[in-house]
Amino acid sequence: MRTLYPLLLAAALAACSAVNQAAEDPKPDPADYAAAFHHLGDAEPIEFPGHITRVMVGQGDTPSQVSLLELTVPARSVGAPPHTHADEDEYFIVLEGNVVFLNEDEQVAAPPGTIAALPRGHMHAFWNPSDEPASLLLAIAPGQFETFFDEVVMKIRTENADSPERIGAIIGETAAARNVIVEPARFPQEALDLLPQ
Repeated sequence: MRTLYPLLLAAALAACSAVNQAAEDPKPDPADYAAAFHHLGDAEPIEFPGHITRVMVGQGDTPSQVSLLELTVPARSVGAPPHTHADEDEYFIVLEGNVVFLNEDEQVAAPPGTIAALPRGHMHAFWNPSDEPASLLLAIAPGQFETFFDEVVMKIRTENADSPERIGAIIGETAAARNVIVEPARFPQEALDLLPQ
């Protein structure tokens, strides 16, 4: 129970911060938003290194500014390196396939139906060690991080980067500009074995 106290304190502080921020920001007018209905797989794919990303609901689509993305992680590949967000919370729902999450230093098997709630300030990663693709939904709150995936792909294309080292550097540099720390040294061997050589 003692190890839960710092997490509970962090959650309480984050909630207080969100309430204080909401008090400072003008309340959005619901009339500025319209209901929308989407089908998985229908959004334009973003060929991000490690997974295909589709933005199903953008941060500007609702007053809550939560983004909802669909991710497809190919068989025997890494979806995201170990990283820590300073400004966003992430919620993953595994729809199909099997992935493994790195939760700080613990590996957690995540079959379909798994929900992973990953608060800001918490290091995590994920990969697909199986021979079948995996499909996940990702909610990001607040959702401004959704544009990260397009930004990385555009930088890779602009530089015509084709080496794993340069692509990794682009991901790290772009993440750092968004207060996300990428820590490739924290990869467990099981995930390292899936990286392109």
